[in-house]
Amino acid sequence: MEESIQLKNKLAIISAALLAAGGIMIETAMNVTFPVLKNVFNTSLNNIQWVTTAYLLAVTVTMTISSYLTKKYGVRKIWLSANLIFIIGTLVAGLSPSFSILLMGRVLEGIAAGLAMPLMFNLILTQIPQSKIGVWMGIGAMVVSLAPSFGPTYGGIFIESLGWRAIFFTLLIVPVVSLAMGWSSVREKQRSKNLEPFDFWAFILLSVALISGILMINQLESGSINIALLGITIVAFLAFIVVSIRSKKTFLNIRLFSSKSFTLLLIPVTLYMFANLGLGLLLPNYLESVTHTTSFLAGFSLLPGTLIGAVLSPLFGSLYDRIGSTKLLFIGNGIFAASLLCMALITHEMNFVTVTLSYLVFTIGRSMAYSTSMTASVDGIPVSLQSDANAILQGTQMFMGAVGTTVAALFGSDQRGIEAGLQNFFWVLFVISILIFIMFIFRNEKNKKSEV
Repeated sequence: MEESIQLKNKLAIISAALLAAGGIMIETAMNVTFPVLKNVFNTSLNNIQWVTTAYLLAVTVTMTISSYLTKKYGVRKIWLSANLIFIIGTLVAGLSPSFSILLMGRVLEGIAAGLAMPLMFNLILTQIPQSKIGVWMGIGAMVVSLAPSFGPTYGGIFIESLGWRAIFFTLLIVPVVSLAMGWSSVREKQRSKNLEPFDFWAFILLSVALISGILMINQLESGSINIALLGITIVAFLAFIVVSIRSKKTFLNIRLFSSKSFTLLLIPVTLYMFANLGLGLLLPNYLESVTHTTSFLAGFSLLPGTLIGAVLSPLFGSLYDRIGSTKLLFIGNGIFAASLLCMALITHEMNFVTVTLSYLVFTIGRSMAYSTSMTASVDGIPVSLQSDANAILQGTQMFMGAVGTTVAALFGSDQRGIEAGLQNFFWVLFVISILIFIMFIFRNEKNKKSEV
């Protein structure tokens, strides 16, 4: 009986993970379609970029409300809703006769992904025994790390063979399999009783801050800061904090930030996402522009590292279950820092082989520290607050991913060339790795004092 329950719990997690992976993969798959879509819909590249921007906005905003929705409606209804919205959004995007309809489909897909990703981690935290949390959080981190890497290849295959609409239609197999696996395994848990009314104003203020922030970041590629958007972002975010502290209603429990252990791990998690997506943009462009590597090989250069890092994530989780977080955090960040220092020193001599090997080492270190940070950040939090912690973790990662891509693009447009820009980006990331070391030291000292 016990084994049957555990099997159903694992199937439930896998069904949510499939949907999350599909949502992440379609995000990067669309990046290779921009030149084609530009001609199909007869519009500018700036407008086409909204295919990704609208998706990111929908994902980020939905993640902020996912915790409340899970508490109010339960995991099964959220899982069913995410699958249904994903199917509708994918069909709308695939059949879209106009660019505006395509954007509508992308927004619906973003909402589904914004529900699925936090749900996957919530299921892990609530349905897996404490002794196995590390392994399964590692599997969750593997999904988040692996899916974006397959996106461009997946999109490129269909662009060259069956056309851009096939990217959406073939993806419909994901929610079908998710529904088949989870129909009898995703069970309703007892929902929160006496849940406070939803804090609508806090949600609106945070949504405005996130949307204006992402729009401002996207406009940084033009080389200037939109002062109006910057002002709206700051004012809305500060207003959100004030309203959240004073409110007795329910939205995101930002009091979690008063936990130094949580905050000192949340920041590194977001910085690792910033570094990963930033280098994911710059390194292939460097190979194509400077070493004249083919597009296929430039994209392939990141694949070995991504695959190894993703496959090792469950192993790092297993080590977490056995030896705890401290050693893994310091070793992982040490490898992360060393790889960045080496790449910064040899940038001018880098070629396809050195980029592939360097990125492999970089990803091993990043994956070790990233998956461990994510697990440890929620491991010590009371169960009643873990859905809030998850929503904060996933939402901030998505936001910092958008920041990383934009900042990397700015470095890539350095007047001295992409080679100089890449080297400077390496040095920035190396400084970030030192700051992460300092945060880990502070967390370790805090934990020692708590034990005493």
